[in-house]
Amino acid sequence: MHDHVQLIRDRGGIRPLARSLGHTNHTTVQGWWERGKIPDEHLQAVLAVPAQARAA
Repeated sequence: MHDHVQLIRDRGGIRPLARSLGHTNHTTVQGWWERGKIPDEHLQAVLAVPAQARAA
């Protein structure tokens, strides 16, 4: 099981992930964040986006 909010956070947050996925509006990803669930049909695309390096 994935922590969907953490997946979004690791990929830069709502707006950067939305851009990486080619969404014209960030509210799609924002809805996933708010629900704490990325729809199954989008999960593989999210996992394919590289995680952002964290500052030490």
